[in-house]
Amino acid sequence: MWKRSLLLLGAVILLATPAAAQRTTANLRGTVTDSSHALVPGATVTISNPDTGFTRTMVTNESGVYSFSEVPIGRYEIKVELQGFKTATRTGIGLAVADNRELDVELATGALSETVSVKAESTPVKTIGGDVSGIITGQQIRELPLNGRNFLQLATLMPGVSAPDFLNVKDKGLMGGSDLSISGGGVTTNLWTVDGANNNDVGSNRTILVYPSVDAIEEFKILRNSYGAEFGQSGGAQINIVTRGGTNVFHGSGFYSGRSDKLDATNYFLVKANQPKDALKRNDFGYTFGGPIKKDKVHFFASQEWNIEKRGTPRAAFVPTAAEKAGDFSGSGIAGCSLPTPIRSPARRSRATAFPRIASARPDRRSCSCIRCQTPRRARAAATTGSRR
Repeated sequence: MWKRSLLLLGAVILLATPAAAQRTTANLRGTVTDSSHALVPGATVTISNPDTGFTRTMVTNESGVYSFSEVPIGRYEIKVELQGFKTATRTGIGLAVADNRELDVELATGALSETVSVKAESTPVKTIGGDVSGIITGQQIRELPLNGRNFLQLATLMPGVSAPDFLNVKDKGLMGGSDLSISGGGVTTNLWTVDGANNNDVGSNRTILVYPSVDAIEEFKILRNSYGAEFGQSGGAQINIVTRGGTNVFHGSGFYSGRSDKLDATNYFLVKANQPKDALKRNDFGYTFGGPIKKDKVHFFASQEWNIEKRGTPRAAFVPTAAEKAGDFSGSGIAGCSLPTPIRSPARRSRATAFPRIASARPDRRSCSCIRCQTPRRARAAATTGSRR
């Protein structure tokens, strides 16, 4: 029975296909030509990732074109071989999440044992697709200072991204928020994904559910406009977050960051009220660890982070005085904050006690141009009588 269950589980995993708007890989394609720019069919093209041992091979078609789809992100080497030509290699090819890269290779005449090696450019020119996007690498995420270790702050550095005044990029979960306006879109129209899974809180659509540790993020990409049809589920931007994976070498890290109210100044209003300093003790710590289970085949990566915080929040408000609670509003008010003094004494046993009339500045009928003020009282009375009949 258990063997049948294992076979069924394996079949489900093997037959599983990625759903729409869950693209966490890249595409790489190009054309192989010779020194005269003639197309070269039948050339063997191999891409490999030296960090993970990932390798894929194919042969160019009759048009000299090769195409690799759904390639995991990372840095790759590409090798092109064909009898009668020197072996061509390209190194340092970086593939980011949702990339569509084009890399043409030119073969030189010579022995197959000879090799022509070219290091790929660090910032390639985009020749495929019209999407307007930007990427933030894992190195930037881990090395830039972030208040509260919240990666969402880096999204505000992208062109076309604006944040409202109330955006909280320090806290996480329901205390935080992901309300960013990207390319003029609404703050609740963006789709956040982690490794292809929807990460939006669909109740409000203004917060995200999972905040991966900044040490566990490989990169994230913001597709701001004109992205492909494979992305959907929202009318705004697409923010794809990809977490790190293990490699052929064991590696790990530990981190700690903290804040204390002993290094903070006392809030101005607390000083005026002779109150103690608001408490603030924050401790963020954790670790990462990854490596191979079977070299070039299976790898693992683990990350865990703790956020412990004790925080006091000063609040200021206007409250009624003892005299005002008793109905006496004759005391001096606060300029710009107090309502006008009632014209009737609230001590009288009348309806005005519960609902005191507030003195208001009535407009001068001689200077007001509205119909009510300019119409004589008799005419208004006649019109009212006529309407009642």
